Amino acid sequence: MQTTKVFADNYAAYRIDNHSLGINQGGQGSSKTWSILQLFFILATASKERLIFTICSYALPHLKLGAIRDFEKILLSAGINPDSVHNKTDHFFRIGNSIIDYFGIRDNYSKVTGPRRDFLFINEANNKVTYDDFDQLNQRTHRCTFVDYNPRSEFWIHNEVIPHFKHAFIKSTYLDNLDNIPKAELDKILWKKDKPKFTNWWKVYGLGEIGQFEGTIFTDWEYGEFDDTLSFGFGLDFGFHPSPDAMVKVAIDKKHKIIYASECIYEMGLLPSELSNKVGEYASRNNQIIADSADPRMIKNLQSKYNIRGVKKTGTISEWIRLMQDYKLIITEGSHNLAKELNNYVWSDKKAGIPIDEWNHLIDGIRYVFMNQNQMRIPTRAR
Repeated sequence: MQTTKVFADNYAAYRIDNHSLGINQGGQGSSKTWSILQLFFILATASKERLIFTICSYALPHLKLGAIRDFEKILLSAGINPDSVHNKTDHFFRIGNSIIDYFGIRDNYSKVTGPRRDFLFINEANNKVTYDDFDQLNQRTHRCTFVDYNPRSEFWIHNEVIPHFKHAFIKSTYLDNLDNIPKAELDKILWKKDKPKFTNWWKVYGLGEIGQFEGTIFTDWEYGEFDDTLSFGFGLDFGFHPSPDAMVKVAIDKKHKIIYASECIYEMGLLPSELSNKVGEYASRNNQIIADSADPRMIKNLQSKYNIRGVKKTGTISEWIRLMQDYKLIITEGSHNLAKELNNYVWSDKKAGIPIDEWNHLIDGIRYVFMNQNQMRIPTRAR
């Protein structure tokens, strides 16, 4: 099994230095999540006694699309069919004599204050996981707790844990994983290096250092079912390198102030014909698509097959965001990139009402549909 320096550091923290807490702060593509999962697999495989390992994050869908998918790849690389050891109903893997279970903290809080375990992994600890969650889980872990996160800003790990708990601090970047990181992902990371617009992004995701994000714009959101009883449309944001083409299915319940959203497309480098085919996997000519009006040629190209038009841009982006903040957002389980955007979309200048121009491709698609249905709310004027 191929491992990285990050794996070696986590292994040494527990096996050699006898730490009971390993804190992994790292940038994108550093292998921190993968390495901790590899460590769990190796410890479980080697153990003659029955050990209990727990993997958790703020929500089960987040785990299924991230860490659990990675763990299944690790099993495959070890010649194990994941389906042969995975109980998908009760959410655990049986590895040798041991159990590796997983759950979402918000989905099953009783597991935070209930069962004991030998090893714990809190994945992306700064995504809606609280210090109290950590404290309750860590107290019920007998051997070692591992935590990982991208340091978008200081949070409870820096203020409540690092100063007061004995721990191993493991900082990592993409440089620790150069032999394994996919070239396409590496290219996307390096593209933002030395660009003033992405200074803070590079600090966090390139260098693994604490960023300056002060708070996300949309905080009232959760996973849930799309309400198919409502009329719906699609928002389409065109990608200009290195941004992706992004399409999202949207329904708005004005009476109950709820926006339902389901991610459809989030891909870079699509040719016009490829984008057209992708759109056809989700929308027909009967469905309305509201698109980014910045690319009229692409809209005209798609109009031969779809009911698509550019959004009418009235008011300012910040004015429309303020209106959208009155609504709860419910997103479907498969909307992995949309969840990432919601966790990273912040104000560049909150006082001036200017959001950052990144982490907003699917969010812009939602805004286009919202604007189309609420044009009377803001008077027409130059942006």
